[in-house]
Amino acid sequence: MPIPPAPTPPSPPPPRAEPESARLRFGRRLRHWREARGLSQAELGRLLGYHDSLISRVENARRWPPPGMPDRADELLLADGELAQLWQALQRERRRLGELAAAARKPLAAGTAPPDAATVEVLAQLLAVYRAAVGRIGGEELAAVLEHHARTLAGRPRTGPRESPAADRSLAAQYAELAGWAHFEGDRHAHALGWYATGLEWARASDDRATTAALLARQSTLYWWHGDAATALTLAEAARSTAPPLPELWAWAAVVQAHAHALAGQAPQVHRTLADARRLTGAALRSGAPTPWTERAELVLAVAHGTCHRDLALHTGRTAHAHAAADRLEAALRLLDRAARPRDHALITARLAGARALAGHPDAAAALLSRLPPNTTGRIAREQRRAGEWLRR
Repeated sequence: MPIPPAPTPPSPPPPRAEPESARLRFGRRLRHWREARGLSQAELGRLLGYHDSLISRVENARRWPPPGMPDRADELLLADGELAQLWQALQRERRRLGELAAAARKPLAAGTAPPDAATVEVLAQLLAVYRAAVGRIGGEELAAVLEHHARTLAGRPRTGPRESPAADRSLAAQYAELAGWAHFEGDRHAHALGWYATGLEWARASDDRATTAALLARQSTLYWWHGDAATALTLAEAARSTAPPLPELWAWAAVVQAHAHALAGQAPQVHRTLADARRLTGAALRSGAPTPWTERAELVLAVAHGTCHRDLALHTGRTAHAHAAADRLEAALRLLDRAARPRDHALITARLAGARALAGHPDAAAALLSRLPPNTTGRIAREQRRAGEWLRR
């Protein structure tokens, strides 16, 4: 049914600035200057005295550049002081993330008793409740309590011979993942990145491959959101290779890969990885009891198809992708219970408005934007702003 035209809604309030990651920017600019000078990663590594794998990891923001490297790279690549200047911002960002990680590890407040085994069991059962709550109301109200639970579990001493510190650390990593997601929902990406990094440390220490893969997928999504397709793809591939043989985890990683390919304008790879995600979801459905993934897989896949086609439209300028995006996102809205998932409904509506604007249907885009609730926050507000920008073009 056609969407009736409506007047263009008023512009949303100005966004709260979210500083770009200095490590992300350094990696982008190092890649830019290396390619501008016609050097491969291996060639630059030899000239600087580093292995090409280190150059790759620095360019993909997966590790900090060693001291001295920015100055030497700047001089060698004739970068006019840009890489050397970014070193100061890199140091500030590393200190800030270190402070966030230290805060995550800080012990319980004086006079606070560590939780006993029964309390840990309750926290394990509450995790699913918190996940549902973050999806329904967003992360702003829950981030602090999730952080507290993560610190508490990570700092709990072993009090009995049958208690497993690795199990506590694994649960702490899952709370760290959810705390990072809560911050991501609120568009607080520096905090999200800090919690994802801390959760990865805990998950790897407890040999929890499933949570490690989930955290890598979350990091990939964060870099996709910032427009870094290369880093998003690297992290998505790491998530898929790390995950244990669970079809739903592999399906999630395939969806994240598809988003990264779409951001880079790689349509064949998008179609292949989304087909993988659907095939793996089918395997998960046949494997046994329903899981949170299988219960919402049809909706997630519809949103993924729509969002990927929207990003392909942005990259290629082809309105066929924008029309496909709108069709998929409209299908997603039909699958969604608006009353049960109001935030998801608003997020998909904002993305649909953007797809309609890119498809050359400004009246339909304006009508959709006018339906969004007032005073949206977090990533919904950012999607709303982007759709408004495309509409104004």
